[in-house]
Amino acid sequence: MIRCLLILLAFAAPGIAAAADAPWVLTHATVIDGTGAPPAADTTLVIRDGRLADVYPSGSKPAPEGAKLQDLRGRFVIPGLIDAHVHLTGAAPNAAAYGPLLHALLRGGVTTVRDMAGDDRLLQYLAWRANAWAMPSPDIFYVALLSGPSFFAEDGRAQAASAGEPLGFAPWMQAITATTDIPLAIAEARGTGASGVKLYANLPAALVQALSAEAHRQGLHVWTHATIFPAAPMDAVKAGADTLSHSAYLVWQAAPRVPDDYGVRAQGDFTRIRPDAPAIVALLDAMHERGTILDATLYPFERQVAAGKPGMAAGIMPWSYAVTRLARERGVLVDAGSDSAGLPSGADGPELGALPAVHAEMALLVAHCGFTPLQAIHAATQVSAMAAGRDADRGTITAGKRADLVVLDANPLHDIHNTGKIAFVVKDGKRVE
Repeated sequence: MIRCLLILLAFAAPGIAAAADAPWVLTHATVIDGTGAPPAADTTLVIRDGRLADVYPSGSKPAPEGAKLQDLRGRFVIPGLIDAHVHLTGAAPNAAAYGPLLHALLRGGVTTVRDMAGDDRLLQYLAWRANAWAMPSPDIFYVALLSGPSFFAEDGRAQAASAGEPLGFAPWMQAITATTDIPLAIAEARGTGASGVKLYANLPAALVQALSAEAHRQGLHVWTHATIFPAAPMDAVKAGADTLSHSAYLVWQAAPRVPDDYGVRAQGDFTRIRPDAPAIVALLDAMHERGTILDATLYPFERQVAAGKPGMAAGIMPWSYAVTRLARERGVLVDAGSDSAGLPSGADGPELGALPAVHAEMALLVAHCGFTPLQAIHAATQVSAMAAGRDADRGTITAGKRADLVVLDANPLHDIHNTGKIAFVVKDGKRVE
């Protein structure tokens, strides 16, 4: 036993004795800190051990002894972008092929993603490798999905994501009924390593309430579709959902009846129900009061409408833009999620040379929803970190938080598309090559 310990200490000794990396000091930058505050010109950032050790006006303090200095005069620094709604499962043919996709996201400024349902066996593996820096990748956080049994019979995506398991009984893809042992179901979901549960479809209000309460009791976040069919958006808000996904599905709050089948989710009456109908305004006010975040996901709907996808009701995009604008005006926090593999996709899969889709989501918030570029950056940084339940350690440029940064060559407050003019990306204090 002693001999084994000596061998272990011998291998550990070089790591123990090695000096820590010298602090990295970025000087004379214009910092947009992600909180929504105005930019801070001529600012210095001190990075040590993967975190922001200090943030201060350039010249107001001496640089730490032995620091590596880099002058960012003329450049702009924002927090690492967080795509609050991705689906990685199926984006690559095998586990090894995810490396180029994840590296492309990271190069494009995305340092964290929230995966909103897939095969948790794969996601757990990718998250471990990403979060441990075993490969260049955004950090990955993911969900376990809970729905009514009919969803699993109808949706091929759920069947593919739980292949090899009895349909509806995989811990990360569970069918829930009135007889389900809810504490056990939530415990099994938690055992997958998921950060939260996603209440997706075909669940009544009473089950939404019971599942949400138990998930929170066991320390999981609750993320839901805006309408869960037949549970309405207000049912999810009253149950304590932390985020509601898809602005378009808010329309069902003002419908005469919410159908039982989630299959009609994009077929709301967008031409006759006004975005500012009293029932919608009351819903938004309840979201503001309870701190429920709107995961708007405008990008996928805009692309589906442009491609002429069947099942998209007339008027869905103008309504979605208008209700997202109204949500912000009434104080609802709105995140930035692309509801995609994180990159635009073509016939051959994700376009590895393209900018991550979260940039397009920010641009839609500015172009159609009345957001300023500063507000869109806030959505894609601090608010998306809050949506993922990770705002304690990321999402803003604040001393003590992780050093996840995007350094830009042009001012994104003049044009939101300048978030794509990336000089370099920093993740965990390391420059991404």
